[in-house]
Amino acid sequence: MSPQPPRKKPAPKTSSPEQGDAVRGILVEAARTQLAAVTAATTFWAGWAEMADSYAKSVSDELAKLEREDGDAGDLLGRITDLTREYVRNLTELPTMSVQHFNTQLETIGKRTGPRTRAARVKT
Repeated sequence: MSPQPPRKKPAPKTSSPEQGDAVRGILVEAARTQLAAVTAATTFWAGWAEMADSYAKSVSDELAKLEREDGDAGDLLGRITDLTREYVRNLTELPTMSVQHFNTQLETIGKRTGPRTRAARVKT
């Protein structure tokens, strides 16, 4: 048997305006979701950095107070425990805040206010 010549691929079909609008809609929705995810992640990490900074400063102040006042180490331990408890409680709120930020961003980013209208193109 002789080998058959390769088949020619059919010419690509031009896409219809409806198909182009559907692809555009998918791309816009993907971009909106990615942007909302990035802003939610940065909100989370910024919140964590702010809380960690505040916690570290507070613990440092308590240690400095112990040195200055020659206070009781037991009292210091109690205050640091309270600071740590507050820090951990605030940390547990970060994921919820990030999810709320994500949902808010999805609702507001790129949302159309009305139906999109297409301008007619003039062929030259």
